[in-house]
Amino acid sequence: MKRVQTYAQKTFLAMDNRYKSVKKVFPNSIESISETTGFYVGTKEVPIISTSFIHSLKEKGYHHHTIDKASHSGRAIDLDLINPLTGKYMTGSSSGTALNVFLGINDLGIGTDGGGSVLAPAMSLNLYSLIHPELGQRDNQTKEVKKSTDGIAFSPSIGLISKQLNHIENIISEEFDLEATTNSSELKIGVDSLALDRFDGSEYLVKQIEMTGKYTKTRKELIDELDCYLTDFDVIISKEGPIDLNGFGDTVFGHFSKETTTMQEAANKGFIKVVNMIQAVGITIPTTGLGEGYLLITKAENHKIAFLLELANYLSSEPDELIERYFGDLSKYFENGL
Repeated sequence: MKRVQTYAQKTFLAMDNRYKSVKKVFPNSIESISETTGFYVGTKEVPIISTSFIHSLKEKGYHHHTIDKASHSGRAIDLDLINPLTGKYMTGSSSGTALNVFLGINDLGIGTDGGGSVLAPAMSLNLYSLIHPELGQRDNQTKEVKKSTDGIAFSPSIGLISKQLNHIENIISEEFDLEATTNSSELKIGVDSLALDRFDGSEYLVKQIEMTGKYTKTRKELIDELDCYLTDFDVIISKEGPIDLNGFGDTVFGHFSKETTTMQEAANKGFIKVVNMIQAVGITIPTTGLGEGYLLITKAENHKIAFLLELANYLSSEPDELIERYFGDLSKYFENGL
């Protein structure tokens, strides 16, 4: 009964909602959990995540457990939630979704990403994440078009957040035919100089790229640059962060003056802000640094996504033992009752 008891504690923590990250709980989800099967999934409070997609996740063993708080109007910072690692405002806009995965309430989170709204919150909490422009979109005849705070039109992508890469692999592998058609040693990787050391001694076809200025360039400049990179390379890897640790990565805040712009740039959000805007596929892989990660980007072509997942496994590291010990034992939340 140990596994079922653990999932009961996940539901207790969701209902307690001490981090204010949960909008609604479905306690009866526990009925779908056994000693060997079943996982919990939380969804961002947005209509674009369809009930049919949620149902398809249930068929894969992921049961709808929570509806998660999001930042107001898709803002890049959520002034209502606190990042439990940094003590600063939580990165948005899929803020509650990322937080509920980090806290252990859910195994998988489903968010939406316009200009980094899945990838950045995940990276700020050292979580894995993935966005794909076609994920969960089978029922949408026409894509919703929005405009970013800096005036760029985009259609949101649905994305996945998890502590474990295998949950993301499970969903993506069932949603898309990811059979590798090209030998991975033949695919070209453009790597940020900050991440180049991870490929020492590897057999991958790697070329260094100097991504200087990625935190100070405009979104338009980053879009143009990334488009060029993806013409020359099959995969681009950018090391980014620490996210929102030393700055306030939000255009509403940053547009006022040179001083606020400098503070916005210090939040260290680079290409993570524009992956979705070129309708590319992006994965974040946490490093051992606080709020830092590798951002892997490719075009939405299945054989390249298969390679992206291979690289994600190559770059993955062991979970932080202290963080797991401090936040992973859910029983500690209830030692003094509720």
